[in-house]
This record gives sequence, C-alpha cells and structure tokens, in this order.
Amino acid sequence: MPKTTILLADSSIELMPSSLINNEIIKKLAKKRGKQPSNVILDSSYHHKAMLRLHDSKKRGRPDILHFCLLNLLGSPLVRSNTESMKIYIHTINNQILEINPETRLPKNFNRFIGLMEQVFSKKVIKTNEKTLIEILENRTIEELIGEVSKENRLIFSSKGSLIKLPDYFNDYSKEDLVLIIGAFPHGNFSEKILSLSKNIVSIYPQSIESWVVLNRVIFSREISIS
Repeated sequence: MPKTTILLADSSIELMPSSLINNEIIKKLAKKRGKQPSNVILDSSYHHKAMLRLHDSKKRGRPDILHFCLLNLLGSPLVRSNTESMKIYIHTINNQILEINPETRLPKNFNRFIGLMEQVFSKKVIKTNEKTLIEILENRTIEELIGEVSKENRLIFSSKGSLIKLPDYFNDYSKEDLVLIIGAFPHGNFSEKILSLSKNIVSIYPQSIESWVVLNRVIFSREISIS
C-alpha cells in the first residue's frame, strides 16, 4: 500500500500574539474563560478589531478552517482504512509542526476543539491510554518529515496552480507515495517555506474554493486511485 502524507499548511491557528495580550477586550474575553490571554487561541470571531494591527491579519485567526479540515480528514474512508500508511501533519502560520495520529477522534463541537488545541499548545502532547494523539514536534522540520518523498511526488494545491483533473492525475501515482499539501488559511498565499517544498503546484477548480472542499476532493480521489 503506498503511503499518503497530508500536510495542512500555513494553518490559521496560533496562541494569542504577545503584541495583543494586554488588549482590554482580549483580557476581558480570556478572563471569562478563566484563562490567561497568552494561553488563548487567536480567533477573528472574537478578536477581529484587535487583530487589525497584526501582520498578515487576513490570513490569521481562523482555527475553524483547521477544525473543518481535520473532521473531514480523520473521518474519511482513506484515513480510517489506511491508518498504517497515513501521516497527518499541521504546519501553523508560526511555523510550528504538529503530528496527529490518524486514529484520533476530535471533538465535533468547535469550543471543545479550541479547548483541546489550547491544551496541545500548553502541554506539547496529548495522550490517552499511553497512545499519542497529537504532538508538537519541536525539533523537527517539514523537510525532515517528508524528506523520503521526492519533490516530484509532493503536490501543493492552490488556485494559482495548473488546472488538473484529479482522478486522472492521481491514477498516475496509484502505486507511489505522495505528500498532499493543502492550505488551511482564509486569504493570501502560501509562505515561501511551503512553496519551496515542491514545484508541483496544481489546482482542481478554476476559482478559489474553501480548504475543506479541496481536501475532500483530494482525499476521495486518492482513495479511489489506490483501492
């Protein structure tokens, strides 16, 4: 069975930037949750006004995108049927790297998901019954994690890429390991760090579409091609 690595790149999830932790609105919202502002995940739904001063503000503060993507990914037949040959990584907008066990079942409730991810950023690892579910990989780089897969077999999905027909395209890789790179951010472009991972930048639709829609089409096509 060929291996499949999913990289959710430049994901719009991060703890509160230090430049905002003394903002009165943010301190008030954090206090309501019984948390320090520095331990709260940035969310434009609540912190929009304060975020306007941030660099790349339109690309940040959307942890819901990652939540949607992970629910679709972890619940998919591709992942459930091939846990031994799957790797799932999250690369955040701050260049942190998280690995998620394909057997992980995340909370469907968004507030519970946020609480879990705040624990991840605080504790660095979440385990149950001695099994690691989510872990921040502090001393690893993306290049090291996907280095065994050639650049030709790493695909970056972007609306600016070359338009392809997914089923036909994946059939050419049906027996090969692949790294599938999908952005989990609302606006803007991939960082240079991500773009340096591959020259294969492809698009599945003539217009920009949501990350989780791209992800669903990609993982379904991969599932069919290797079955």
